[in-house]
Amino acid sequence: MGGNPATAATSTFVARPAGNNTVPVLTVTQEVLEKAEKATVCWQTLVSDRERAQRQYESQSWLVKYWQPLLGGLLGGYVGYGFTHNYGPTSKKWMYPTIAAGVAVGALAGPGMVLGAWGGGKLAQHFWPTKLPLTIALSLVGGILGDGLMKLLFPDSPPKALLETPQPGQYLADQQFYIETSCVPTTRVSYTEKPYRVTYRYRGEPRSALFENYPGDRIELNDEGRPVKEYDPNAAKQPAVRSSLVSGH
Repeated sequence: MGGNPATAATSTFVARPAGNNTVPVLTVTQEVLEKAEKATVCWQTLVSDRERAQRQYESQSWLVKYWQPLLGGLLGGYVGYGFTHNYGPTSKKWMYPTIAAGVAVGALAGPGMVLGAWGGGKLAQHFWPTKLPLTIALSLVGGILGDGLMKLLFPDSPPKALLETPQPGQYLADQQFYIETSCVPTTRVSYTEKPYRVTYRYRGEPRSALFENYPGDRIELNDEGRPVKEYDPNAAKQPAVRSSLVSGH
């Protein structure tokens, strides 16, 4: 059966002369590991006081923005309803227009002015019930004082002056700038590449080996049939050994 095995081995090595003991690469695969990590990316920006005020205003809820006009409208409607008590039976048709007017005036003037005017009018009617001009005057004074006290206790936040859009060429004095730090959650993805796994045949036997770099179409083998540039992960993990020579005296 067959020929002399030694002769067959000899003919095999004759086909691969010394220095060119290469075989073709059958397959090359590489595993890439993907690792996702949650991270927070932050950066700093320089913003003006107007930009900061605009952001603060836009972040407020609807109720926070308009609570003063709402409260002023309710109080104005109540005061208007109180005025309808002075109407005679034939003038009751003016009750609802009076209440509506009180709501409108109260929403525009604000709760401080409505309460101040109402308090001043009540005071005048109590001490000088027949003095209509005095009632009107004290109502105006009470409204002004009530509006000032309201603004003192509940100042606009942010100030309305900072919410106005600047006109082209308008001089803006006392500009202030702030450094804001903004952060957003992100996902960082890192990739870890494992060594290349190469399959080849040596004397008809399928074999595989690891390579740190892409091997190409052919690989060179040593006398044992292993790749000359084979990657050994165990050897790569071994720490480097340092030696030092200590001379005696």
